Amino acid sequence: MHVSLRIRSLSDEELTFVKQIGVDYVDIGPPVVGEALSGGLPGFQKNRLRLDRVQEAIEKVRRAGLEVAAFVDYPPTRAILMKEPEADLLLQDFGNYIRLLGENQVPVAQLCLEMVRHGPGGVPGRYMRKHRGGYEMSAFSLKRMREELASRDMNARWSHHFRDSLSSEEYFSRCVEVCKRLAPIAEDSGVGLALHTDDPPVPDSEGLLPGITNPLLINRLFEAVGSENLGLLFCCGTRYETGVDIFDQIRMFGERGRIFHVHLRNVRGTLPSAGEYEEVSIDDGDMDMFGVLDALDEVGYDGAVYPDHVPTLLDDESRRTALAFAAGYTKALMSVLGRG
Repeated sequence: MHVSLRIRSLSDEELTFVKQIGVDYVDIGPPVVGEALSGGLPGFQKNRLRLDRVQEAIEKVRRAGLEVAAFVDYPPTRAILMKEPEADLLLQDFGNYIRLLGENQVPVAQLCLEMVRHGPGGVPGRYMRKHRGGYEMSAFSLKRMREELASRDMNARWSHHFRDSLSSEEYFSRCVEVCKRLAPIAEDSGVGLALHTDDPPVPDSEGLLPGITNPLLINRLFEAVGSENLGLLFCCGTRYETGVDIFDQIRMFGERGRIFHVHLRNVRGTLPSAGEYEEVSIDDGDMDMFGVLDALDEVGYDGAVYPDHVPTLLDDESRRTALAFAAGYTKALMSVLGRG
């Protein structure tokens, strides 16, 4: 296992910071390849993929002495899943993108099936909470979500839940269709397609657009597609928030080689137990993070671990202090395992 950090730009300063804190791998998202997020939410973009920018990003990262662990939140798949007019062209672009990653030995590409909901920013019910010393992080409440959904504010960031219509079965069948189209290309290219489950992991029955939120649905998708190149971007926080045993989840998917990338973050509370949860610093929540890494090690996971969702600290608008703390904490735990 190794630590990866998500970079926000290809600036020399950003890449130097990653090297200075002892991290050798990076995750790349839309802003790094010149894709602005529409309204601050991933997935509404409909631009054709610029593969030249993807290639340039990989090359610049490598010139800095770093490697690309994964491309994440990219490219957008919402238009494909909603069967909008440009869907087929975007799907063709996605196939060419996977081939390019394979040619460059980039091991993982996120397949953003969760972008129908646009979580977490596109789901109501989120707010900020203060913790030790006043650091702030996001929290989520089912009660608040239900109240905000009931208001049906068509100007809200989550108005797509009122404007668009898509049943759970339609969504699932479209996910299968997309995966079956892309999986053979991923197999030929040696690229793992990693699915991130919806955040927050709220059941479809709550009135949101459909999403992937539970192990039964994940396994159903894997069985329907039948490709070993389809796996998980395993988000420890999102999985824990559902109230499941995080270690059972790691064994369930890890022993089958279905964990391709890991988001490591801590949480306090679960939806079944409290109807809410709080995202917290990596050392400040309910989960035993050493136990999580130990479980990943036991199932033979040897990929990247990204310390995700860091807090806002004093005089740290760039969040580099928080990122350095989270990366250092993760590296220390890995050192105890003998994997850092």
